[in-house]
This record gives sequence, C-alpha cells and structure tokens, in this order.
Amino acid sequence: MEVKELLGGIDIGSEFHHVVVIDEGGEVLYDKKILHRFSGFHKAVRELKETERRVGGKIAFGLEGKNGYGAPFDRILGENGFSLYNIDNLKLKQFRNTFGAEWKTDRRDAKMLAKLMSLRVQLNGEGDKVFIPIGKVPLIHEKLKILSRHQQTLIDEKKRVCNRLRKKLLEICPGILDIFGKVEAKTLLRILIRYPNFSRYRKLTREKLLRIKGIGKVSVGKIINQLQGLEYVRELVEVYATIIQYQAKRILELKEEIELLDKKLDKLGE
Repeated sequence: MEVKELLGGIDIGSEFHHVVVIDEGGEVLYDKKILHRFSGFHKAVRELKETERRVGGKIAFGLEGKNGYGAPFDRILGENGFSLYNIDNLKLKQFRNTFGAEWKTDRRDAKMLAKLMSLRVQLNGEGDKVFIPIGKVPLIHEKLKILSRHQQTLIDEKKRVCNRLRKKLLEICPGILDIFGKVEAKTLLRILIRYPNFSRYRKLTREKLLRIKGIGKVSVGKIINQLQGLEYVRELVEVYATIIQYQAKRILELKEEIELLDKKLDKLGE
C-alpha cells in the first residue's frame, strides 16, 4: 500500500501552537490549537499518529523559523518520527504578501505553511533552499548551543551596563577611570560596590581598602593617594552613588556568571 504524503503547518506561539494537516488535495485532516505544555504536546502526538494511521500517510511539517517558542514541541515531534522543515523567512514573507490579508489568523498561517509544503520539491529546485530539513542534533551540540547563546546574552548585557557605568563615572568623577583604565576592572568594581559615594574617598585608609577582595598591599600603595585626591561633582554625589553601586554589582555578577559558563562549556567540550 502506497503511503500518502500529508502536509502539515505549525504556527508557533508563546502559549499555543496552531497545527493544521492537509492531504495532497488540500482537504483538512487535522486543525487544532495545541497548549504549550507537555500534556498538550503528548496529546497532539497521539492525535497526529492516529491521523497518519487513519489516512495511511506520513506527515511532514513546515515551521516558520526553528528557534524561539517552538521548543520543545519541535523536538518531541522529531523524536516521534515526524519530518520537520524550517521554511525560509524571506520566501514565507513573499508568499504571505501574495495572499495578503487572508492570512492573518493563527489557523490561516498554519494552513498557509501546510500549503507551502506542497511546493517543497518545486521551490527547492529553484536554487535557494527554501525548505531546510530539521534533523536530530547530537545532545552535546544542543547543550553547547544553549549555553553559548545564554553566555552571549550575558556578554551583551555586560557591554550595555559597562557603557552606562562608564557614562555615569564620566559625569560624576571622570578621574577614577584614569586610575583603573577599564570600567570592568574587578578592583574598580569592588571599590565602587563598597564605596559608591566619592565624598568618602578622602578618608579612605589602606586598612579599609585591604578588606576588599582582590586588593593587596602592593596595589593599595599604588592607588590610595590617587583615590583620596579624586575630584567629583559634590552636589550630585549621593544620587549617583545608588546608580553606580547597582551597575557595578551587576557587572561583577555578569563577569562571574560568564566565567562560570566558560568552565561549563570547556567541560562539555572535553
């Protein structure tokens, strides 16, 4: 018995995914909204398997973009033997524009993706790969990818907060940057966390600085006089202290989290 090709489309959402399956003639065989919970995923798999059994076919799904809210539904579908294709966003946009306002709801978008799947052989033969098969990724690669993306998010955040802190320091006490160079220097961050108010710097002592982690006797000797002699905007020093302390804390936290992820990535890559 010849196995029929069934065409599926999944409109991905944050709380629900709309799934439509059609046959080669365009008849709708399955049309449901799936809750983004494991209970919803498992129920959908059972129903889709039953649809395949009832019709005597195999479903190939088209998705708009693989990343984002599609996980873990896409993974579960792949593990249960369904073929998945990531549809090129540019081609999808062109197809949407062709059909205009008709394709506005989740159901219609899912049906549009299913209809696009019927053109898979034709469009993929035009040169550009419009339909990219989503294969099973080795678990180690998936873990590395997840951690690397998270680390990059933290790196981007650190860059933003560093820029904000640097701007604040230039506004209130620019000379402190001459002492430490980079705004993300750990020694500077720890000093700013402990002493965010520059009006207290004239009374700083070697003993107080030595209580800060990472500061030794040699470095204290180099910076104590410079810190005591810093000029700052007196009228705004208290207001800036709150912001500076928060930003310095966040940068230090981010640096430590990024370093911890480096170790985890190295361990996974061994």
